[in-house]
Amino acid sequence: MLEARPHNNLRLFNSLSQQIEPFVPLSDTGVGLYVCGVTPYDVGHLGHALTSVAFDLLRRWLEFNGHEVTHIQNITDIDDDMVRVSEERGLTIKELTDANHQIYLDEMSALNILAPNLYPRVSETIPEIISAVANLVDKEVAYLRDGYVFFDSDKQQSLGDLIGLTNAELLTFESDSMPAEPEELKRSPLDFLIWQPSSHAEASFESPWGVGRPGWHIECSVMAQTHLGDRLDIHGGGKDLRYPHHASEIAQSEAFTGKTPYVSYWMHNGTMRLDGVKMSKSLGNLVKVSDLVQRKYSGNAVRLSLAQVHYREDRDYDSVALAKCEELVTIFKNATLLSRSAGDPLSSQPYRSRFQAAMDNDLDSPAAANILIELANAIMKGEVSTEAGRPSLIELAMVLGVDLEAN
Repeated sequence: MLEARPHNNLRLFNSLSQQIEPFVPLSDTGVGLYVCGVTPYDVGHLGHALTSVAFDLLRRWLEFNGHEVTHIQNITDIDDDMVRVSEERGLTIKELTDANHQIYLDEMSALNILAPNLYPRVSETIPEIISAVANLVDKEVAYLRDGYVFFDSDKQQSLGDLIGLTNAELLTFESDSMPAEPEELKRSPLDFLIWQPSSHAEASFESPWGVGRPGWHIECSVMAQTHLGDRLDIHGGGKDLRYPHHASEIAQSEAFTGKTPYVSYWMHNGTMRLDGVKMSKSLGNLVKVSDLVQRKYSGNAVRLSLAQVHYREDRDYDSVALAKCEELVTIFKNATLLSRSAGDPLSSQPYRSRFQAAMDNDLDSPAAANILIELANAIMKGEVSTEAGRPSLIELAMVLGVDLEAN
């Protein structure tokens, strides 16, 4: 494999500023990356894979360029849906979590996604969460009502920054990721839950406010802080999480650590749709990764098809495009199998330089994928020697998660 040369030209779109900014890590010792993971009350789908692919692409590009990345992706195993489905299926929450998360891991492996350094679970972080909630109550930025603890939104006047809205405008904003909360107990509609009563055996924990469990938003704040510290380089997830989830994280994290900004770069990927409608477990309009890779397509083809649309863009599942990507993967592999030809050892450098520029431009994977197609064709035509082209094609394809040396 060719040695990557560290550089500092990467620019990333920051959802908070709504601008593409030069990437400057908090320290020169590594990059901290936190990605919101799955709630494993059911098996996953291509929409979940889209998030994992987007941030795998980011991680691969950072590591290609010499950064050491600590990648944390949580498992939300304490949640309304986890409680409901475990009871419906006669399983413990742990049994439900373990079974569905293993399916998720197998599917991500089939897509050649690098495993995060750690998958922390909410159930393993309860003492730290209780401590954080107590901190917020002590600072009087959170208040208690009938066993519920809410964050006081009056203490954070910029809750809508991630979606470009004022707090007043948020009052009429509708989000499909809004959790159900006891609105009648809140001082303001924008206040959000950080602790709630619970009687479920596996989802009930002793606390200063009675037996209960955490709210959704505080879970990620604390898991991120526990494993990456008070400030993060990059926090990512699907764009539907910008509000209320990520906005609430900012408010409570900066309140309990006293450090700002909580996150240097907020990154959000687009959604996966089926016939124009966002894929959703609740709607059941799903395309499962396991169905794709077991029946017809290679993991490489799925990866390439996802890379051909920019990570921030919404996209529709397209079986025709997927079939075309299968053909392209075959072309790539054929180009690497040509008999070695002598020639200019630097003949692939223009392609490498253009690939570097594309990926440095907010991970422009569609442009990068097109450059790979050009490189493969140039090798096939003898315009680039196999001596130079083969290792470049293999290495750069792997940046996009396409493994040309796999069987």
